[in-house]
Amino acid sequence: MKRKHSKYILTLLATLICTVVFAQPDSLRKEVEVVKAYKPSVSDAYKINNIPKIEETRHQKPTFDYNIFSQPVFSTFSVNTLQAAKITGKPREDMGFGLLRLGAGNYSKPYIDFFFNNNKSKTTVFGLHFKHLSSHGKVKLEGGDKVKAPFSDNSAEMFVKRYFRKSALKASVSFDRNAFNYYGYPEQPVPSVLLADNQTINLFNTKQAFSKGALNISLVNTSKPKNRPTFGFDLKYHYFSAKSGQTEHLGDFAFHITKPVNNMTGMLDAGGSFYLADNIINRATLLTGQRQQMWMYAKPAIFMENDFANFKAGGNIYFVLDKEDEAVLKLTPNVVLNITPVKGILSIFGGVDGKYEMNNYSKIAYLNPFVAPGHDVKNSFQQFRFFGGFDGKFSTKTNFKIAAEYTMVKDQPFFYLEEKRPAFMSSTNRVVYNDFKILYDNMNLLRFNVEVFHAATDNLNFLLAGNYYVYEPETEVEAWNMPEFDAKLSLEYKVTGQLEISSDIYLIGKRTGLIIYSPLLTTGFATPLKKAMTLDTVFDLNVSGTYHFTQQLSAFIQLNNFGFQNYERWLGYPVQGFNFLGGVSFSF
Repeated sequence: MKRKHSKYILTLLATLICTVVFAQPDSLRKEVEVVKAYKPSVSDAYKINNIPKIEETRHQKPTFDYNIFSQPVFSTFSVNTLQAAKITGKPREDMGFGLLRLGAGNYSKPYIDFFFNNNKSKTTVFGLHFKHLSSHGKVKLEGGDKVKAPFSDNSAEMFVKRYFRKSALKASVSFDRNAFNYYGYPEQPVPSVLLADNQTINLFNTKQAFSKGALNISLVNTSKPKNRPTFGFDLKYHYFSAKSGQTEHLGDFAFHITKPVNNMTGMLDAGGSFYLADNIINRATLLTGQRQQMWMYAKPAIFMENDFANFKAGGNIYFVLDKEDEAVLKLTPNVVLNITPVKGILSIFGGVDGKYEMNNYSKIAYLNPFVAPGHDVKNSFQQFRFFGGFDGKFSTKTNFKIAAEYTMVKDQPFFYLEEKRPAFMSSTNRVVYNDFKILYDNMNLLRFNVEVFHAATDNLNFLLAGNYYVYEPETEVEAWNMPEFDAKLSLEYKVTGQLEISSDIYLIGKRTGLIIYSPLLTTGFATPLKKAMTLDTVFDLNVSGTYHFTQQLSAFIQLNNFGFQNYERWLGYPVQGFNFLGGVSFSF
């Protein structure tokens, strides 16, 4: 892509950051939160009745996150919510102990969602949540075939939160199970050999299921005086298994310390992780077996603030021991500056950071469920992420944010499909294997982000958000499967005291999928042939409504993909067309 153009943009970003450094300081803005311990807020002890918040859940737009890093710059297929914008409504009513939602829809879709929480105690919150959503319908592929595309999403969670004088201890146990099958095939009609019962050529029409059990325990500070040290920790563990035989253990422990020293605050986030995956194709040995890693990391920093600005300067240190590979040491900066030239009206932020990211088995499996079951993905290294921008208010009812980021990544994974000629077939016949393989490239990514939130009245508000991307892969001709842009328009309107409606419109720019033809070894060591395929721009309109008969009883309906577009989630994998879900909710 146009490297010269991106260099100009990077120069502008650097100029913006320098401008921020020498600009008039003002108070902290929350778009880039640098010290959670000092975030002005009411103590959690006074908000017990809002934890957990039980409310009518809205339709969740299926996202296509092709992200490896947790930073917003890699949330490629989701638009970030404008955090600074809030609409003020009437105080939350007491919803009692729980909520039960029952519904059904086309594509043979049953739905149940159950919440229970006991938040009457001033010191303890306890809750349960169970959910089931499944579908047993068919979808139409690009080649014309109608194939079964069932799925089932199930989750269960139990959580408890105990408040102490200056801290809160939280614990949760959860279990999730997601089942589906490999139903996709790109462009051409499905070859007859794949339609045969019990075919073993590839994974077409093969069932898959992911199961994950997790335990999370954390200690957080609820009283945050600036002149006292603070301590907190997070302990996380999960066990993941796939129907295809892969398993994963992942445990992580991290502690968080702040200590005031003179006119600044010392900060340290540090911890370690243990990762073990089994029955995968080990990328170091190329044999089916285990992959084991031990991670240690530290993120020291100093923080300074006054009534007009704040500044954090530090770094991130990662040390990784791999049983089958060499030890790795990675260092990245972590510098953030926030100022407010016009308090309450305009804020400016800028900085530079980076991250070394573990691409563990379950993370990639949830990112692209149709990936090859035995995958073992390299860790990715975000060397530098330069970011800057500003946010503020056009008026008391309108908030905005404009930002840009430039990121340099090593070992960015890309997904592709592989085409082969099975040994028993003629030389003119090929079959696409519909589980995605992975290739890597270094890449620079430039992202522009604009968000506007407007509360027109007490009953009507909307959010408009969008991102534009410029990719610079080092050797690949495209950033495979990544979009040119994405945008979202959300509207919420309270028609009467009983009727509420909302709509979400999503646009996702063109993406380019990849199919690689790999000749058999018997034909010689021919260079694999790459075939690029364009995935059309996505237009997705969703409309939902809720009618409250009483404070406890209501009815809901969701009209999804109202644009009647069977767009492809991944190359060869279209989503369901127009579908609806309706039902009733009862709170108690």
